[in-house]
Amino acid sequence: MTVRAPALQPPASDNAPIRIGLLLPLSGQHAALGEALLQAAQLALFDFADPRLFLLPRDTAGTPEKAASAAENLIAEGAEILLGPVFADAVAAAAEPARRNGLNVIAFSTDRDVAGDNVFLLSFLPEQEIARIIGYAQAQDIWRFAALIPETAYGDRVEEAFRQSASNGATMLPSIAEPPRIGHYWNTPEAMHDSVKRIADYEDRRQALAEQIKLLEKSADPFAKEALEELRHRETLGDVNYDAILVAEGGADLRALAPLLPYYDIDPAKVKFLGTGLWNDPSIHQEPALVGGWFPAPQPEAAARFRAQMQSIYGTNPPPVAALAYDAIALTAVLARNPSATTFSRQALINPDGFVGVNGLFRFHENGLSERGLAVLEVIKTGTRVIDPAPTRFAPMLR
Repeated sequence: MTVRAPALQPPASDNAPIRIGLLLPLSGQHAALGEALLQAAQLALFDFADPRLFLLPRDTAGTPEKAASAAENLIAEGAEILLGPVFADAVAAAAEPARRNGLNVIAFSTDRDVAGDNVFLLSFLPEQEIARIIGYAQAQDIWRFAALIPETAYGDRVEEAFRQSASNGATMLPSIAEPPRIGHYWNTPEAMHDSVKRIADYEDRRQALAEQIKLLEKSADPFAKEALEELRHRETLGDVNYDAILVAEGGADLRALAPLLPYYDIDPAKVKFLGTGLWNDPSIHQEPALVGGWFPAPQPEAAARFRAQMQSIYGTNPPPVAALAYDAIALTAVLARNPSATTFSRQALINPDGFVGVNGLFRFHENGLSERGLAVLEVIKTGTRVIDPAPTRFAPMLR
C-alpha cells in the first residue's frame, strides 16, 4: 500500500525562530547561478510566509575553503539546517563542520560521491533519468538501443546507467534485445560528425548502396530500372541495427548534434530519439530533428508556474537548478510544522512518503540520494507534451 505524499504547504505559526543557512556562489564566475538560486529561495520564503523562518544566505564564491568558513559562521549564528552548496567540493567542505555539530545538509550538487552521512542531494540524478526513459521505451516494445555520449564525467555516469538499463531488456527478452551500441565524442564539430557517422554505419551503408546500384545498372529488367531510379535518390542502403538512440546532451551542443542524425541517415521515422533531463528546455522544439523525441522531466505544470513567477517578480528566466532552492526552502517549511528537537533530523528527512514541490514528487533515501517522480515528455512542433505522467505517490521503500 502506498500513501500520498504531503504537498509543500506553509506550516502553522509560532514564536520560535528557525534559522535556515543557505550556501551559494554569490561571487566569482558562478555568481549569476547563485543569484538565481537566491531569488528562488526568497520567492519560496515569500510564498510560504512563515514569520518563524529566517533565511541566512552566505557566499561560498564557489570554493571549498569559503564554503567551509561560511558553514562554520552559519552554525555559530544558530542555523538549524544548511541548504546548498552547489558544487561537489564545496558540499564536501561544508558538510564537515555541519557533521561535527549534528546538522544535516540539503545540497544541490549532482555528484553522488558527496551524498551520505549528513548530506542529502536534492538534485536530479542522471541514473534515474536514464532508467525512466529506457524503461518507458522498453514498455513501448523498443529493445535495441544506441547512445551518443560525451567524453565527460557526466557522460561516464550516463553510460554506466544506460548500459545497466539497456541490459534489462537483454535479460527479459534475450531473443530480441542486443548489446547497446555507444558512440563517444569530444565537444568539437569534427568529433561530433565522426561519432554520428560511425554509429550510423554511414560509410558501410553508402557502400552497400553503391554496390546495389552497380548491380541494377547491369540489369535489363524494367523493374530493376524502377528500383534504380528510387535508389539514386537515397543516401544509404539498409537500416541501422537499433530502434532508439539516446542523445545525452543539452543546450547548444544538443542543437549542434541533433541535426547530424538525419544528415547521416538515422531516420527518426524508424529510430526513436531519446534524451536525458538536459532536453528539458522550453526551446527544444525549435530543433526539427528532435520533434517526436522522448525525454524524462518533472511534470511540467508546476515548473511552468514557477518560471512564470520568477519572470514576473525578478524579470529573469531561471535555470532549471533554481527550482531546487525553492523546493529546499519549501521542504524546511513542511518540516517546521511540528517544531521539535528532531525538526530537521535524518529521520524527518527520510520520509518514505516523500514530498511534493515545484519539481514534483521526491524523497530521500538512507544513502543521501533523492528519488524523483518523473514524467516522460514528447517533443512536438509547438513545444512538448506529457505522454506518460509522473507518479503521484511512491511505492514502499525497499529495506
